[in-house]
Amino acid sequence: MKIGTLASHSALNIISGAKAEGFETELYCTPERIPFYKSFGMEDSIVEVPSFDAILEMDLSDVIIIPHGSFVAYIGSERILNSNLRIFGSKELLRWEEDRKLKSLLMKEAGLRVPKEFEKLDDVNTPVIVKSDGAAGGEGYFIAADKEEIEAKLDSVKGYTFQEYIVGTKVFTTYFNSLAKDRLEVFGADIRYETDADANLRFDDKPSFVVVGNLPLVLRESTLAQYYDMGVGFIDAFKRKTGQNLAGPFCIETIIDKNQDIYTFEFSGRIVAGTNVWMPSSPYSFVTFGEDMWMGKRIAREIRDLHETGRLDDVLR
Repeated sequence: MKIGTLASHSALNIISGAKAEGFETELYCTPERIPFYKSFGMEDSIVEVPSFDAILEMDLSDVIIIPHGSFVAYIGSERILNSNLRIFGSKELLRWEEDRKLKSLLMKEAGLRVPKEFEKLDDVNTPVIVKSDGAAGGEGYFIAADKEEIEAKLDSVKGYTFQEYIVGTKVFTTYFNSLAKDRLEVFGADIRYETDADANLRFDDKPSFVVVGNLPLVLRESTLAQYYDMGVGFIDAFKRKTGQNLAGPFCIETIIDKNQDIYTFEFSGRIVAGTNVWMPSSPYSFVTFGEDMWMGKRIAREIRDLHETGRLDDVLR
């Protein structure tokens, strides 16, 4: 049994964690990325592929695939859903992540406070952030004060969502739902840094929201308790809507406004790049385990625990 992933996004996190837990690994790497991953000593894991979607045609029956944002962005949830890949976690949650209507439905079902969304351009009556569909790291997003500004900036209304713009601090909280231990773990929190949208000095009114990196964040403990409850609600909602158990890592993406109200505007149904800031450990994962525990290692530990108890098939859908 091997653990594999695409050479992108959080691959260093995933592969290093699998190795730490004693697994053989496969890193599916396009030619131009090979020197980069070799520089981290991962040449024994590299499997060269002409393109990321080539894995759909490969015999990977002995490999457990760990999905990350590049799977959704480059391959798409439908192709993943219809593949024979042995995916750790839930393929179905990737589909809900990619579809903004399903995403909004699940967040509301979980009892999360969600910014107002507008079905029609004519209904917009507040400043909004306009979002393109899919997991593209903020590419194509923009803010607008009203519908007139949207019309001036938008090429097409197809594939976009108009969401109320909340002013506040962005908080991305990552979780791990363990079926082996029957518990939800709050793993860590981070702030996503977005090109010139986060710059203090600018000379235009068109900020870019493309993500360039992440900054670690430690939350007030009382606020962290609120996020734990939000995570429990999210897991329960997914179970009600799909009949499936949510397994492994996920992220609830929020803004805390000046009244300390928490608004959830996104979720990610797999490992997120923000967990890369917590290698080799986050404060929360260290308290939980008493040892260094980054997300890639946590995933591999869960796979090993489930395999040893004969429950691994429960998380390979």
